[in-house]
Amino acid sequence: MSTKTLKLQNIVMKYDADANLRKYSELMHRGIAENEPLSIMYDPDEKCHIIKKYDTVDFTSYFNCLQVNNWKEHTFVEGFKLSITFKGKGVIEFLEVYRNSKNVNYSKLLSKVLDSDEKTQIVIDIPATDKPLVSFNICAHEEFRIYDACYVADVQEENIRDVKLSLVSTTFRKEAFIKNNIKLIKENLLCEGSDMKGKLFVHVIDNGRTLNPEEYNCEDLIVYPNPNVGGSGGFTRGMIEAIHLDAKPTHVLLMDDDVMVMCESLFRTYYLLRIVKPEFEEAFVSGAMFDYDLRQVQYEDVGYVHKADGSYGPLKSRLDMRNVSSLLDNEEMRNRKQDNCYAGWWFCCIPMTLIEKNGLPLPVFVRGDDVEFSLRNNAKFLTMNGISIWHVGFAGKFNAAMELYQVHRNSLVIQATTQICSDIDFIKRMRKLFWKEITRFAYNNAEQILDAIDDFMQGPDFLKNTVGEQCLKEHAGKNDKLVPVSELPSEYNIANADCYSYKRLNLFKKGIYVLTINGHLLPGFMLRRWPEVVAFDWFFVPGKNFRRKRLIALNPNDNTACMREMSRKRCFKLIKRYRKTMKNYKKNHLKVEQAYRNEFKNFTTEEFWKEYLGI
Repeated sequence: MSTKTLKLQNIVMKYDADANLRKYSELMHRGIAENEPLSIMYDPDEKCHIIKKYDTVDFTSYFNCLQVNNWKEHTFVEGFKLSITFKGKGVIEFLEVYRNSKNVNYSKLLSKVLDSDEKTQIVIDIPATDKPLVSFNICAHEEFRIYDACYVADVQEENIRDVKLSLVSTTFRKEAFIKNNIKLIKENLLCEGSDMKGKLFVHVIDNGRTLNPEEYNCEDLIVYPNPNVGGSGGFTRGMIEAIHLDAKPTHVLLMDDDVMVMCESLFRTYYLLRIVKPEFEEAFVSGAMFDYDLRQVQYEDVGYVHKADGSYGPLKSRLDMRNVSSLLDNEEMRNRKQDNCYAGWWFCCIPMTLIEKNGLPLPVFVRGDDVEFSLRNNAKFLTMNGISIWHVGFAGKFNAAMELYQVHRNSLVIQATTQICSDIDFIKRMRKLFWKEITRFAYNNAEQILDAIDDFMQGPDFLKNTVGEQCLKEHAGKNDKLVPVSELPSEYNIANADCYSYKRLNLFKKGIYVLTINGHLLPGFMLRRWPEVVAFDWFFVPGKNFRRKRLIALNPNDNTACMREMSRKRCFKLIKRYRKTMKNYKKNHLKVEQAYRNEFKNFTTEEFWKEYLGI
């Protein structure tokens, strides 16, 4: 039985990365001593990285650690090696990395002298280990040049799959990002000599119709002008086009437009999928989302719907991936078990067999489509360091039209349609949020929550006949209008205020807060005129809201704010509508939910979607 040596992951150096990541070089390598400055040079003529004489470079990093247990658990690898092409003299030392109690520990596995006056490639066997991570460092005894390096492994030929990826990126007027991503992909993946040439076809779904297809179309990439049908419609269009390719792909890889991606993420996805074990052949590859503004922070790789309150969030805590301790935390949390897990469509690779077997996404425009699709397919997830993107404005941005209207409407829709998350009470969550928004004078936010329930109660015809773009615009128009802090009265000293500080209420004041709807039922003389500065986003502090006539809602991310004023008229009008909405829901929701279920199969067919998309 013959074996082949296959690449697992390339060693990423500072100048292999996107220029936007070069100042985050600790995601790739660091000096061996704490706080030691490290200068790796790049020679563009020889196309190599240079380690200066007597410098030691540590590759124990997010991109360059080898996740030994992850590879062994999910693939057919039979032993690990490092292939390195170099010139110069130095010592390479392999380390196993693990945690002993709370401490990060390193144990030497192997040390080897590398010495060549000519450009030389060698393959080094890495000793077996049961520890979660393996890494290496190189100490240069003279100038040491690295031309190429990668982890490889032996795999039985019969266990190697023929994998073809269809990348679908849906874009809406994010030209700068999508143009850069197209350029990267063409120059590094679709070019002759690339491991993925002939293994990748790219569909760019242009919901904004602002790209000229003739500028970008080529043998392996097509731009499709598309109506603005949101992420769900754009990604579905890409799935349909993938289904009808002459060389049908084995997987469809969905990727957002407003992301920064490294080509290595696509290579690693391909390398992983071609050697997965049978029990993982229908798993989703879920790429990690990093924060575009804090590029070392991994925000989420797999998410889940929280049973306690119906919110959505990461399965793992946020991690600063410059730290080796975070790399180990990431490994320890990798197999954490939770119900209702999903993969976000910022970077998600889906087996074509599941699309053919279980249908296309639901037409919910944006938000929740990825949750529903993961849960409908009872998905397993594969995650791997270096399979990731950097997302713009996702982790820290609050948009009431999205978070309060779109998310909650779609939560009710997907629960009714497929009966997923059946043990989660989304209405209970919406009730609580309604009263929170009322008591902090965010009346527009409270209205968005009622809109979500009322539109859901219109039944499946609402999804069929509503123009998603127009609907979202209408609700975006209800978002509070923020202005620069400098435009608000200077005496409030907003710039120095901490909107995330906490003030507690004692039991007596809590009672007043609830019984009077935070002062809406109190006479004016009992209210305080001076406004408190509160957070514009989810952060809720009744102690700050208590008996105020006005509140200043601050968004510290861009130093903008708005003034919220108590309005008894709006409050009581919304409460009247709230009672009417909840009465209608209680009386009719079972009938409406059944109507959604009756339409489920139709919603997920190619025939429905072609008519919906006008193709």
